[in-house]
Amino acid sequence: MKTKYVLTFPHNAVQEPITYSLVEAYHIKLNILRAQIDEKGGKMVLELMGPAEAIKKGIEYLKSKGVIVQSIEEGVRKDEEKCTHCGVCVSLCPVNALRVDKKSAKIVFDEDKCVVCGLCIDACPTTAMELLL
Repeated sequence: MKTKYVLTFPHNAVQEPITYSLVEAYHIKLNILRAQIDEKGGKMVLELMGPAEAIKKGIEYLKSKGVIVQSIEEGVRKDEEKCTHCGVCVSLCPVNALRVDKKSAKIVFDEDKCVVCGLCIDACPTTAMELLL
């Protein structure tokens, strides 16, 4: 099983090796896609990989530490109706999940490459890019 989550850390949990415990105690592989955490708390977007039961127990552990866990069911979505293919998002995407198709000159979005950084969402002038939680 492979799923993405947004973790919100309270100030009292930032000094603990919480994500390390997911690997060590629950044998869950993780990929940190984005993180912004300081002494006051913060957020992390990560992908968890492993057996469904291990991930479930890992999520319970996170919640017991005061971490707010939100599943990202579908991540970022591109609304084709709203997109004007201006290209603003393409230059901002750090993983090339957005690109210009050479034949059609339209913006193509590869959801599998997306790390849910949110840069395209903030920059899109037509709100064609949205985060689905």
